[in-house]
Amino acid sequence: MNTINNKNLNKHFYSFEGIDFSGKTTQIKMLQAWLENRGNTVHILREPGGTEISEKVRAILLDKEHMHLHARAELLLYSAARVQLMIEKIIPLLEKGHYIIADRFVDSTTAYQGFGRGLEQEIVEQVNQFATLGLLPSITFYVKLNPEEALKRRLKSGQEADRLESSGMEFFNKVSKGYEIIAKKDYKRFQIIDGSQVMEEIHRQIIEIVMHK
Repeated sequence: MNTINNKNLNKHFYSFEGIDFSGKTTQIKMLQAWLENRGNTVHILREPGGTEISEKVRAILLDKEHMHLHARAELLLYSAARVQLMIEKIIPLLEKGHYIIADRFVDSTTAYQGFGRGLEQEIVEQVNQFATLGLLPSITFYVKLNPEEALKRRLKSGQEADRLESSGMEFFNKVSKGYEIIAKKDYKRFQIIDGSQVMEEIHRQIIEIVMHK
């Protein structure tokens, strides 16, 4: 299996992107409830994770004891977890006509490892293509929030930062700029949502996009 030949396979496939504490996880749950109320079967899959192997990779990636993990190794670990998720969960569930909502997907790799870590974009794109088998979500919701506000939300929550969240403000500014570039490049798929709005308004905008896509 090299690439996905069925171009319509992704019609029930949505992803959410954004830096941590942007509110995307809340919006994912709200969209799931909306879809299920209409009789659909919906699966939320997080990245990295979602399978037994992928969850073990996640533990390595987020462990603060691994601060010395090289950026290239980080890229390949995220991509390895993604391959396993694609093969075990995403493709089979989409083939059954189920809905998939991914809490992060391949755009996180482009933003975090490509722009944030400064890896060569051409290499990142090639690895992404290989890891996804060429299958992208039909809609990607980018819940946009500036890194300073995201940091305030994390500190207010009292949640301890994991390895990636400990990368510093300069890193997250690069990630945010990366998301902006991705959004402009793939504007038909990427939908930018202002994450500073109240959650009900964000949800309303998301539903409007889903209904008219």
